[in-house]
Amino acid sequence: MKLRPLMLLATVAALAILAAVWVSRSRAPDASALSPGPLAPGLAQTLDQVTQVRIVGAGDATLVTLDRNERGWGVAERGGYRADTEKLRALLQAIAAARRVEAKTAVAERHAQLGVEDVSAAEARGARVDVVTPSRTWSWVIGDNLVRGTGTYVRDAAQAQSWLINANIAVEKSPANWLDRALIDIGANRIAAIEVTPAQGPAFSLRRNDDDPASDFAFVSLPKGREPAEGYRREALAGVLSGLTFEDVFAAEQHPVPEKVQVTRFALDDGRELEIRSWPHEGHTLAAITQHLDADAEVPDGDAPAADAAALVADFQHAHAGWVYRLPAYKASNLGKPLEDYLQPVK
Repeated sequence: MKLRPLMLLATVAALAILAAVWVSRSRAPDASALSPGPLAPGLAQTLDQVTQVRIVGAGDATLVTLDRNERGWGVAERGGYRADTEKLRALLQAIAAARRVEAKTAVAERHAQLGVEDVSAAEARGARVDVVTPSRTWSWVIGDNLVRGTGTYVRDAAQAQSWLINANIAVEKSPANWLDRALIDIGANRIAAIEVTPAQGPAFSLRRNDDDPASDFAFVSLPKGREPAEGYRREALAGVLSGLTFEDVFAAEQHPVPEKVQVTRFALDDGRELEIRSWPHEGHTLAAITQHLDADAEVPDGDAPAADAAALVADFQHAHAGWVYRLPAYKASNLGKPLEDYLQPVK
């Protein structure tokens, strides 16, 4: 064989080998991801650029979608209702600060032992967390926490290698638990009067009365021959608005207000009136809550001017109109007591 063809064949062979090496290396994972180090290099510097966080569970089901919009963060599965930004920030900061400390199995058949199997599996225990920015998306499967000590098993969703990281990260899979549940926080000392009109049974009213030794609230009138029971029951009703949170929220069209509901009106000392329409639903209590300004209300000197009260009403209506809330049982119980529960037994 002549020299020139031999050289040509050798050159072609060398190029083929180089191409194979290049393809192999281009398909290989980044070496930095296969050694101990930050779980999410670069995420800490781009947290303010995150536009969406998705939590995906077994069967590739999207469980929670947290979206950033012009109003802040919302939970898509709850109609965009505002999210608990502190909880979201804590999750993102925990992921951004976490470090891979010990390599675990890279065998797909063993991933389930750590809870980091692909979430397309119907019985997957872990959750995939997708963190989206305009420039890239990070995806990790967050698995089990260590039984003893600190650490969580994690796997980059695009890689087989799993890791133990140096932090406990638990991913909340329920949309309701990602909501900002703060609803109202008005102390009983701000309430001037309460009117209760049950769906069934007699209505009753309470007025603030500092002369009543049993309670700060006295009945406007009572059935003939009846006496009020202990004052703490009236105090419990007045305390409904203090630290009021909710368990879940729905768009109003999902749960239209029934024809027969309890209506509870709280007149505040700054001229605002807060109305709660509540009704039972599948073992829980749902409520629609509105505010308005009572132009005829007498506002004590030194309280918020009408302009401030009007702004508070507008802000409340903007945030809560069009929503129906599922109330905690202990608040619903105090809200829903009939008149008879406030009276001494018939002698």
